[in-house]
Amino acid sequence: MSNFESTITDRDTEDRRFLPRANPGRRDIDSDTAGGIAGGDAALDEEDEVNPLAYLLLLLFLTIFGMGLIWIGNARFAPLLFNTSAVKEVAAILASGSNFATFDLNIESRTLRHAHIANLRETPDVAVIGASHWQEGHAYLVPGRYFYNAHVHRDYYEDVLAVTEMFVSNNRLPKQLIITIRDNLFTPIGDRTDFLWMAALLDQRAGTERLGLIPAPLTETLPLPLIREGFSLGNLHANIKRWADAPQLPHVTRAEKHRSLDILLSDGSIAWSDEHDALFTRALAKEKALSFAAQRRNDPPRIDPQGVIAIQRVLEFLQDRGVEVFLAHPPFNPIYYDAVQNSPYMDGLAKIESLTRGLADKYGLSIIGSFNPYDLGCGSELYIDAEHSNPTCLQKIFDQYIALDGPRRFPAGSVN
Repeated sequence: MSNFESTITDRDTEDRRFLPRANPGRRDIDSDTAGGIAGGDAALDEEDEVNPLAYLLLLLFLTIFGMGLIWIGNARFAPLLFNTSAVKEVAAILASGSNFATFDLNIESRTLRHAHIANLRETPDVAVIGASHWQEGHAYLVPGRYFYNAHVHRDYYEDVLAVTEMFVSNNRLPKQLIITIRDNLFTPIGDRTDFLWMAALLDQRAGTERLGLIPAPLTETLPLPLIREGFSLGNLHANIKRWADAPQLPHVTRAEKHRSLDILLSDGSIAWSDEHDALFTRALAKEKALSFAAQRRNDPPRIDPQGVIAIQRVLEFLQDRGVEVFLAHPPFNPIYYDAVQNSPYMDGLAKIESLTRGLADKYGLSIIGSFNPYDLGCGSELYIDAEHSNPTCLQKIFDQYIALDGPRRFPAGSVN
């Protein structure tokens, strides 16, 4: 019987009415048996219950779908950072002799470098391997030679292996290489605060294998931070806004200068936009130099012994291949250089200089450039911050190379 029925005895079958209860609400006995809106002792059918697994799977699907949309959006609106196919397409454009105008230099430089070298029509006579100190190192600064600028952003010793491997694996190894030894080149992996170097993992691994080195554990080199950047909603918002507000969008060009867009040049170097040039005031450069000096005074360069071994193996390999190597130090802004004097940083920098001299002596190499800008005559007016100088200063380094190398020894290249 249901909870709303009374027990009827044999004597009361005629016309008994329900007697009113003192409490017309639910009885105590109902609390354990009633179910649903209408009450009763019937439980919910199994098919009407919420399945937790199905709910979690739906939530997982929606999360993956949303993240996928964010990644697609970033690849669409920041293709030179998140779209490998787009990077390769631009590299092919550069190798053909054209330039490419882009919003800024927030690009995946290692993938671009790999694809550019793979598409080179001829082998360069000389190339520079280094960081963005060389970004304005144009081919016209090295007359009479087919020069290629193979710089990447914030390089470490793995990048020397990686870029060398790019040349070798594509049969484009130059007869001469200028290899940069910057202050942070030998920084141990665990001490690094940036992750751009991880993008060249495949070339790094191939170079390590070629030279018989022990590779770093995958747990230390997987480019997870780079992947996370692609799933950043903040990046997507900024990239869409930049695209929507831009007076002109990225495009192929023969021009070497643009009002609002930076130019990736076919020789591997870059040219700042007019708008960026206007921002690079001497006051701003001084501010950046002093700020960076304050950060670095008590943060000396660190040297990973495995990094030293790696560079030695590269130099030995290149000598076996008949490649003439020049080691180079990029000069600092005099304002920065003066501000870090008599500090632990300078003690560490002296160790880098000593290490470089040791490599030069061991392998019979020449050193060009200097961390000390006064050695080259690079004034503070030639810098945009603590480290990045303009072509006028870089010309002084290339002049040292040309003086050591003598008059033109190779036929002029097709893109020089």
